[in-house]
Amino acid sequence: MAATTRIDVHAHFLPGAYLEAVQEAGLASFDGGIPVPGWSLAGALDFMGRQGVTAQVLSVPSPTAHHLAGPAGAPRLARRLNEAAAEIIDRHPTRFGALAHLPLPDVDATLSEIDHSLDGLALDGVILATNYAATYLGEPAFDPVLAELDRRGATVLLHPTAPACFAETGLGHPAPLVEFVFDVARTVTHLLYTGALARYPNLRIILPHAGGAVPALAWRLSAFAAQPALTPGANLDPDTVLAQLRSLYYDLALGANPHALSTLLEIADPGHLLFGTDYPFSPEPLISANSRSLAGYPGLTDNTRCSIAADNALPLFPHLAARLAQMARGGIVAGTRPGHALAGAAECPASAPAGPGLARLGHPVRPLRSGPDRATGPALPADQRPA
Repeated sequence: MAATTRIDVHAHFLPGAYLEAVQEAGLASFDGGIPVPGWSLAGALDFMGRQGVTAQVLSVPSPTAHHLAGPAGAPRLARRLNEAAAEIIDRHPTRFGALAHLPLPDVDATLSEIDHSLDGLALDGVILATNYAATYLGEPAFDPVLAELDRRGATVLLHPTAPACFAETGLGHPAPLVEFVFDVARTVTHLLYTGALARYPNLRIILPHAGGAVPALAWRLSAFAAQPALTPGANLDPDTVLAQLRSLYYDLALGANPHALSTLLEIADPGHLLFGTDYPFSPEPLISANSRSLAGYPGLTDNTRCSIAADNALPLFPHLAARLAQMARGGIVAGTRPGHALAGAAECPASAPAGPGLARLGHPVRPLRSGPDRATGPALPADQRPA
């Protein structure tokens, strides 16, 4: 049986610096009641082995550095989080990539951190929250950040957070239950109707959880674009809206079920669908059920399933792709075991990516260190984990 390569584009980590900030902020739970999950490097590697995940692209979730540390402390906290991610990559270069956490809404500090994280640390992109202190990404205040990311052709994982109105709209339920998927839709609507998606066409934006509520609202968003009074200066029309939605990427973390997939496939390019787990926030039984649903969904061919597993993601994460290619040339694909694949999964060839887009991005590639394969080496001891 051929090896199955899986790239998990929606995976979180909680390094020591983040947990310290959570404790200092007095938070006992996240986003209206979600328990703070346990996370360790060893635990993540064990999870990846059980789930047949070759590599995870790590990111720090909501709440953001600004929420935890405030305007004064956010730049330092974001820097510590990004350097913790780079340390994990150094330790396991073919098992992990990472997205930079940014200290928005501080634009100047964010531009500095983009330079440090994408150039100095060679991370593979950034994670942006759907809103920062009730300011959404389509607002003019954030134009310098989007312009810089667009100049770089950066990969951006859009991650939901609670809206400013959550106290009134949450109805006592945690934000991920309902509000997360609608805040994704708010942000995408704002990016569309302010013209930001048109102004910054080189952004490679990943929407989480099969696009949240976006696929269900796609017809409405396109139909309303025919009314110029609703889209001043955006030069939108129904076909343009649908084309812009099709240009986005969609991870399938907790979204590979028939209800979500049938709607998503009406608007999305199958080549823009990505595998994701939302580890460690999603319980593993739900992650396994999501994978089984993806494997059994009749509306996808085996070739499409294989592309979702890894090939669609590789161009978005060029540094990780280059390290995996280097490993593949040595006859090893990290994280795979001969004869191992999830039950019901398509048999996919082990990918040997060539790192597309490296020259265009112009960033240094974090190298795979010489010597024995360190991808399956021992995890850092607890007292040495990145902080």
